[in-house]
Amino acid sequence: MASTKFHQMLLSVIPPESVVLYLGDSGLDVLPSLRPSYGLILHSAADVRGGLKDYPNLHFSEEKVTELQTDVAFDYVIMDEILPYIEDVFQVFGKIREHCHESGTLFISGAKRVPLLRRLAMTLARPQREIKNWMPKPLIETLLTLSGFSLRTCLNSCLIADAHEVKKMGEYSYSIMIPCYNEEGNIARCIARIPDLQRDHEIIVVNDGSTDRTADVVREVMKGNGRVRLIDYPDNRGKGYATLRGLEAARKDVLMILDADMTVRPEDLPLFIGPFESGHGEFVNGTRMVYPFDDKAMGAIHRFGNGVFSFIFSILLKQKVTDTLCGTKCLFRRDFQRIALKERSWPDFDLLFGASQLNLKIVEIPIHYQPRISGESKMKTFRHGFLLLKESFVGFLKLKLHWGH
Repeated sequence: MASTKFHQMLLSVIPPESVVLYLGDSGLDVLPSLRPSYGLILHSAADVRGGLKDYPNLHFSEEKVTELQTDVAFDYVIMDEILPYIEDVFQVFGKIREHCHESGTLFISGAKRVPLLRRLAMTLARPQREIKNWMPKPLIETLLTLSGFSLRTCLNSCLIADAHEVKKMGEYSYSIMIPCYNEEGNIARCIARIPDLQRDHEIIVVNDGSTDRTADVVREVMKGNGRVRLIDYPDNRGKGYATLRGLEAARKDVLMILDADMTVRPEDLPLFIGPFESGHGEFVNGTRMVYPFDDKAMGAIHRFGNGVFSFIFSILLKQKVTDTLCGTKCLFRRDFQRIALKERSWPDFDLLFGASQLNLKIVEIPIHYQPRISGESKMKTFRHGFLLLKESFVGFLKLKLHWGH
């Protein structure tokens, strides 16, 4: 339901005879007073067609905005208390930009930070409408920028963003590196699910001394896929070492790390391309902490630990970081060659600290986190937790006290 303040603000800035797209449940309360020449209502919780008979310029569609087929370019787009209920915010922002006039404006109400305890209470209360994301404002701003909008102002829980020309700075080639240890049940499906990036790319699988048939499975896949390369060595040396070996062997412009367990969907890799080719990002970090996920994907202890490390890193990096341990991280090969990977068990912190020391533009991309399909997680809660705390302290010494410079 549109708040009175939000409604009054819309009346003050949207002139009559505009072309307006409305996403939310209060279209019949908001649009008639705006007197648009053409108004379209989407994402309504109920069919409002019966109430449109008195408003010939207003229309309703059951289509999702991501599936909308129209030649209309909208002057204004209103997202009214709908943001928390959108399953893929990045995709929705991109589609809105496609349907928005070059000088169009996007209004978002209900974009307010929800404290962790209140999130838990809302989840336990089982609201009538399922919460689909917990999107912090810094990440909303990042996704708006990547989608072709510039945030103009933030008024309480209302965001106003202006459309700008979407420029492609360049097109790059991509190396997708998959470190593996005992992933015979996953690796073939993981490779098969990697989409065609519509760009030059290669797939490098690093078999980190697996004791199962991981290497044999990859060799079978290679017979039918010329993009795949295998690095195989007999002793298990840890994910950090495998990551280093794979990224050092990469030949393309941008390096992408993908875990073989498919907890990050291979189909989401194209999401990580935009920041590089638009010039908005030089280091792209996946975040699993925006969309809800099953407890089987990440237990309560790991969630708590990730939250602690994210808080620490937000201070150290001087920007909001919501997920430090998502396996999917991407960066230019030229920048990777200037980063020292020293931690052999878990490379995530070395990469983040290195990106910060190089003053790279770090952006986060939200992804849907899935339970592991086959095999067991290689994360050992207490042993790796201690190692990561040690790495955080080393990062503090380097970034805050300039130790070792």
